[in-house]
Amino acid sequence: YPTVNGFEVFLINDLGGNTNLAVHCFSPQVKDLGSRVILPGDDFHWEFGINIGTTAEYECDMGYGNKQKRFLVFAERRDALRCGNQKCYWRVDRDGLYLYIKEVDDYQKQFSW
Repeated sequence: YPTVNGFEVFLINDLGGNTNLAVHCFSPQVKDLGSRVILPGDDFHWEFGINIGTTAEYECDMGYGNKQKRFLVFAERRDALRCGNQKCYWRVDRDGLYLYIKEVDDYQKQFSW
């Protein structure tokens, strides 16, 4: 398959205070990105290429305090157009995950904990 533009996904810890965000991200088709802890105000990001005709997806198990949930942070069909310039910015907040939507030039809540 020919590879199209590379994409980049950013997970930003916007939980506030001194709250760390634990993440484990992986792609069923591509690879396991391993586990890591994102410190307050920091981010974790990765790049990948997409093949035409395939459905690239990345999921992340995330948690802080007693919250724990799995989120689909990248799905080619859902996100390829709404993320601007092949970059998807997720702001992880106490009430859920917000994605930067290029069309509206703002973050919009996509998931709740």
